[in-house]
Order: sequence, then structure tokens, then C-alpha cells
Amino acid sequence: MISVIEVYNAVRDLANKDQKGFVSPEMFNSLLPSAQSAIFRKIYESALQGKALRRAGGDLGGEDSLYLKAKNFLSEYIETERLQPIRRAASSFYEDSTAFRKPENIHRIISVFADTTEFGVTNVDLIYNSEKISRILNSNLSAPTNAFPVALISNEIEVFPSIGGNVNINFYRNPTSRFETGSRAIRAGDIDGKRQPSYSAETTAGIVVPNPPNCRGFDLPAEFRDEVIKEICKMIGVSLRDGVLIGYGSDAQ
Repeated sequence: MISVIEVYNAVRDLANKDQKGFVSPEMFNSLLPSAQSAIFRKIYESALQGKALRRAGGDLGGEDSLYLKAKNFLSEYIETERLQPIRRAASSFYEDSTAFRKPENIHRIISVFADTTEFGVTNVDLIYNSEKISRILNSNLSAPTNAFPVALISNEIEVFPSIGGNVNINFYRNPTSRFETGSRAIRAGDIDGKRQPSYSAETTAGIVVPNPPNCRGFDLPAEFRDEVIKEICKMIGVSLRDGVLIGYGSDAQ
């Protein structure tokens, strides 16, 4: 976890060191979801780049492997859920299918699998092209069966044929936030799946101090703390037209 209090203090000090602008908590909070999303995309893209390097034989092995390092970071975001059916419908060119609702916090699908009494755990092949699924469903050779189902991925997940069992999904979730400090019921660092990172402060005797129980830290690996600070500084620099902050943030690229 990355502390939102530490990040705010760092960004505030960088923005104020030349008296070029004050970063209010409201302005700071408005930037946090975009900053976190940008860093998460970099982690995901690093995994894709590392995978390409590995295929080309250019990725270093062991602890220096770009691919393994990025996959290790992404492992924190893997979740498994049972899909909830939306409807079951007959097709004009196929027996029937079942449409399922995607998880709300999904970023990328890893795999879909069915768990039936007849065939046990069965992998579901994923199709992202409606033309391709039409060819498959109309083919005498590749038409899906209960033993070899397929799914069309769009704004929903439609599985062919309808399966008499549970359909589950492995996916990367989107980052949300983590509790900054614990209470008797919640430990610091636990995920708050309902909120994005946010900084909260109170004024006591004319002094503004952070309110840790109401703060939510970044749902990102601690190694990316400096990246988060630079990303937010770049955003604030654009807003304030401050070349120093823009330059500081650009160093992260």
C-alpha cells in the first residue's frame, strides 16, 4: 500500500517550495483516481512487454525478469467469482446460450471455466469477435458442446451452450483503495473495494491535520510511491501551468 498522507505531504511540499501554488485537499483528491489508473496501466503494460521480450528471448531471468516482476505485482489483483446469469435464450442458429453479467470491478479477463457434475471443471474458450463466434456456431466440426464450451465476450459474457452448472471467472480487478489506519475491526492496508484513494483532513486550533481513519491509501505496490507522486505533480503542473512540476513529473516517463 502507498500512504495517501505521505503522497499528499510530498506533493504539497513540491508544489509550494517556490510559492507557485497551494494544493488543496479537494484538488488533490480529484486527481487520485486518474493517477492510480495511469500507474496501474503501466504495470499491466510492463507485463505485456515482458511477455513479448520473453518470447523473443530478450527477457532476463530470475529476479531481473521484467515479466516475472510485473506478474508478481499483478498477482495482487487476481480474483475469482461465480458469474451471475442474466438470461437464457435460444439462438436462431444454435441450441441455446446463457448470458452472464461481468463483475463490476473487472479490468481484464484471465479465464472462464465451468464446473459441472458431468464433466467437472472445464475451460471455456473465449471469443471476442462476433463474426468468429458465428462461424464456430455454424460449423459441424467446431460447434461447442458441454465438454468444450465457448463464450462470446462483449459487454456481457455469453456462454454456448447453456451449462448445467456454475460458470466462474478469473480476472484482474481494477485497483480501488486501502484503509490508511486500522480500527478494531479493520486493519491498515486492508482493501476498501467501495472507494478510490482520498485524503481527509481536519482543522484543529487553526491547524490543518490529516484524519487517518477517513483517509484511503492507494491500492498499488509500495514500490510505485515515487511514480504516484510524479504522476500527480505532472497533473498539477499542467493545471497550474508550472513548468517545474511538469518537468518533475515528466522525469517518470
